[in-house]
Amino acid sequence: MPGFRLFRGYYFPLLFLAVLLFAFGLRHENRQLYYAVSTVTKIVAPLTIDSSAITTSPKGGYAARKRAINQMKVHWHGSYQRAVSNDRKKVVLDSARNYFTQALVNQLIPHWYGTVWSFEGHTETPQQGEIACGYFVSTLLNHAGLQLNRYKMAQQNPANEVKTLHQQENSIFFEAETARGFRDSVKQNLKEGLYIFGLTNHVGFLLHHQSEVYLIHSNYLFPFRKVIIELASQSPLLFHPKECILGNITHNDKLMRQWLSGKPIAIVGK
Repeated sequence: MPGFRLFRGYYFPLLFLAVLLFAFGLRHENRQLYYAVSTVTKIVAPLTIDSSAITTSPKGGYAARKRAINQMKVHWHGSYQRAVSNDRKKVVLDSARNYFTQALVNQLIPHWYGTVWSFEGHTETPQQGEIACGYFVSTLLNHAGLQLNRYKMAQQNPANEVKTLHQQENSIFFEAETARGFRDSVKQNLKEGLYIFGLTNHVGFLLHHQSEVYLIHSNYLFPFRKVIIELASQSPLLFHPKECILGNITHNDKLMRQWLSGKPIAIVGK
């Protein structure tokens, strides 16, 4: 048939053209996908921290670190009890609070970076098993020497977890319109130190250190579902406007005295 012979003459060139168009489309699609994944990775990837400011690599054994912190707690408690004036007690308490913050951030938490997040995770051992955000906070505080029930605390909503530590009539509230706006508000209104932060469905540590603000938490967001430290100004947790409740840790005199004395901390909530 003449019509068929005419089509057959163009068959292979048309097929070749179709294959080229398909390959180009697939390549374009892959480029778009690569761009999207790269963008997300840049946003949520844990940042590189200046090691002179914050330690991110674990040093020594975890059990040995916990024992050393407990020994120092006993030392500071003895110094506090022997202090004969309020001024002297304040000096000791200030030294103890600085040690507690440094020990938690630079001695214990580095062992946990990279530990896998899970909604049901409650491991007590870094790098083994999985850890939910609430259990990450309660476990680290317990391992640092605060007498609290890590299970009961972790099972509360974020607001009650914050109130458990803050132990003051009014918690600290911030309206996070943007991630950078939140960072700037913290820098302007809060002393440098360690805090607990609570969002609607998430909890972790906030560190205000050397004019920068970090979030340290068991991250549930894809693709880094693990314990990380990140700049608050770049955290996807704060990309959309939301309320954030904060509780004081470093500058909380009541909490620090409870740490020194070993007095149990009452858990807020059921």
